[in-house]
Amino acid sequence: MPVNLNESELDRIRQSISDPVQSNHEAKRQHLKELSTQRTGKWPNTLEAMRRKKENWKKDKEEREEAERLKIDEEELRLQKEYRTKQIERANRLLYEQTDRMKTLRSKELLADVLQDREYQIGEKNEFKAMDQKVEDGWTGVLMTQLRDADKKADDERKVRERKHKELVVMQQKQLEEYKNSHIATLREEMRDGERIKAKAEQDARDEEESELARKRRVKQANEDMRLANERLNLLRKQEAEKEVAEEVKRQEDARKKEERTLKRDELQRQRDEKKAAQKMRMVDLATENLLRFEAKSEARLESQKKEVRQKEDNVLKCRAERRASQKDAINHSRSLQLQEKERRKHDDLEIAKEQSLKWAGYNQRVEQSIVKEEQDKRLDNIRLAALQRQQADAKRTIDMEDRAAQILAEETIKNGHSMDQELYKQYAAHVLDDAEKKGMANTFPLKQALKAKGIDLLPASGFRV
Repeated sequence: MPVNLNESELDRIRQSISDPVQSNHEAKRQHLKELSTQRTGKWPNTLEAMRRKKENWKKDKEEREEAERLKIDEEELRLQKEYRTKQIERANRLLYEQTDRMKTLRSKELLADVLQDREYQIGEKNEFKAMDQKVEDGWTGVLMTQLRDADKKADDERKVRERKHKELVVMQQKQLEEYKNSHIATLREEMRDGERIKAKAEQDARDEEESELARKRRVKQANEDMRLANERLNLLRKQEAEKEVAEEVKRQEDARKKEERTLKRDELQRQRDEKKAAQKMRMVDLATENLLRFEAKSEARLESQKKEVRQKEDNVLKCRAERRASQKDAINHSRSLQLQEKERRKHDDLEIAKEQSLKWAGYNQRVEQSIVKEEQDKRLDNIRLAALQRQQADAKRTIDMEDRAAQILAEETIKNGHSMDQELYKQYAAHVLDDAEKKGMANTFPLKQALKAKGIDLLPASGFRV
């Protein structure tokens, strides 16, 4: 059955399901909130920014690393491209240098250089030969001059030697005359010395006779003195013997007196010993009596000390019994307290165990949640890694295609370059010939032959010329 609604009811329904109409105040507040949100969204130190940074740090890190890797790949691609270009240019240059025509040109150039060097060597050899001849002539002139000077010097020395010889003969004659005169004077002096020696010898003989007579007189006087001395010695010996006899008598008298004194001393010593023995016996008796009295006193004192010790031991045993009883009561009281404390600790341990079990249950739940989250993150990382690997594979494929294109371009360049070799070769050979002529090279025939030589090509797989 259709329902009829009037316009007011329809407006009411529309208003109930549509967004509420904002007032000016609400619109202004909403606008200010959006401005505040936009402004605070750029602040790095807000809680929201820190939370967002903490959530996105790994993603940002991977994006930065990926950007760096892409930059490195681009740089590596550019370097590889430059390196390939340089290698291609170097290969082209080496290939061109290895062609038969260039080898022929180099060999002809070397031959021309060798011929030119040979001409230089021949000219240099002739110059050295002329220089050696000039030096030889100079040394010959010097040698002849030296020989003439030597002959002249020898003549001068011979004349000097003859003059010196004559002077020496005159000098020797003078020396001979002087020697003869001096020898005669020496002989005369020796004669006079002999006469003086003879007179002195005669005088010495007379002096010796007189000294012998004087010696004999001295010996005789000495013998007489010896006899008198012996007589005096015998007299002295007799007097000494008499003195010894008197001294012997005196010694015997002294010995007798000494023996008498010894006997008297022994008698006095015996009397002293007897007195000492009697005194010692009296002292022993007195000591024995004192010892007996001391022993009696000691026994009485020991008996009293024994009684005191027994009394002290009884007191100690009584105190120990009382102390043992008090300690037993204290031990029983302490044991009861320990049992109460043990029950209390057991109850506390049960409460702590319950709390720990609840805490560990919550911790295990959080750990499981974190493990699930890590697995999700790992799955996302694997997805991103797969995407990155696909990008790298695409980049590698692009690089391979560029390498192939560069290789094809190089081959085409080499093929096109072969057609230009003839013109380049002629230009280069003409340039080499001009340089040789400018240097003044006389023999340029090998270079001209190389310039007129025809190109020789070899097939790739054989050595047949075409």
